[in-house]
Amino acid sequence: MKTIKISILLLTFSFLGFVQAQEPTVIITLTVDTAALGNDHDAPGGCSFTVSPADKVFLNDPNDPKSFTILVEESDIIEWQGITTTGDDVKIKKISFIGGIEIFGSNNIFGRNENGKEKVKAKPNRRTPPGQDYIYAIRFRPDGFSNYNLDPRIRVGIE
Repeated sequence: MKTIKISILLLTFSFLGFVQAQEPTVIITLTVDTAALGNDHDAPGGCSFTVSPADKVFLNDPNDPKSFTILVEESDIIEWQGITTTGDDVKIKKISFIGGIEIFGSNNIFGRNENGKEKVKAKPNRRTPPGQDYIYAIRFRPDGFSNYNLDPRIRVGIE
């Protein structure tokens, strides 16, 4: 039994390493206006999202970043990156599952340093049922600030 658990862990880490080496097919960029962040670390102001390619956006209300939702396929590799409105780095610390349908096979996906920028990369491993989302917390930290959280959504599959 112990051997099976170790084998499963090794396969999981091998898969995550493989995904980290692949080029992303969907890039989510969190843009932060540090002057508008405020003191609420779980509902910061001054945050917005952009997505490349743009046709992956399902819902994007610029006044409510928590409603931000993308629609991706199981074959997509998603990368989260961040920048401030003044061009400074925003570290993406981790993506954490908080509700809905878990799609990545792990409750936490941690940021990795790529060419001096801390980003998170992951590939969904299952679809979400129609109308149901993967709700996650994106933990980020602009240079010179503490950690903040937002909780947008992902849908996987045909909508």
